[in-house]
Amino acid sequence: MRESSFMKRTVFVAALLVVAVTVSAQQPTPVVPEDHRPPVFLRETWKDPEIQERKVVQSDVVSPQLVLTLYGPSTIDIRIVKHTSPKDDPSYIWSGSSPQPWALTLKDREHYVDLSGPVAKIRWRTKQAGFNLLRPVVKLADGRFLVGDYTEGYTGDWRETEFSLASVRWRELDSTNIVTERRQPGWAANVDLSQVDEVGFTDLVRGSGGGAGGGSRIDWIEVYGHPIPRSATR
Repeated sequence: MRESSFMKRTVFVAALLVVAVTVSAQQPTPVVPEDHRPPVFLRETWKDPEIQERKVVQSDVVSPQLVLTLYGPSTIDIRIVKHTSPKDDPSYIWSGSSPQPWALTLKDREHYVDLSGPVAKIRWRTKQAGFNLLRPVVKLADGRFLVGDYTEGYTGDWRETEFSLASVRWRELDSTNIVTERRQPGWAANVDLSQVDEVGFTDLVRGSGGGAGGGSRIDWIEVYGHPIPRSATR
């Protein structure tokens, strides 16, 4: 009797172990976002202008795959700049001369970009003057414009930084006047970054008129996300 009872318990325990191993084997392997980082979707560094300082145009874009768009009132004045001094001065976008708020975006001619992943990010090299705070801007595939709460503030020299899009909160942006939309509640709802049409930046204010006053400088920008063919979404 004791031997029979022992055998039954042994068989029962063995059966439980088989079930546990089977269930464990059926569990999906956890996905580690850092093991699947998105590629560089776009990088723009700007061409050296023949004239030291003038309004930026499409031909100043290095990558033939990218389209530059400026948003704001017709009087905005966003320039491409490269000084002879300091000697290591790069070609950069400068907003200090703009009398009105502005936004600049870039889009890939053939792809949207998926920025919804937890490690999708933007990297850029910037230099801010005055109280101007540089912010990310996105235009979604449905035409919706958003501006983020991440900011770059004053720095005495060029600075390279990066930030995750998952950590950014967004507000609706009026792309004609470059002001945040009056919404209740204030933060944009149902933000889906899985199909972004354009990516760029703004500081939401006008420039100081020149010199070392208020203005934003952008040497280069990189966007990390997964490309989505535009033809596949039509």
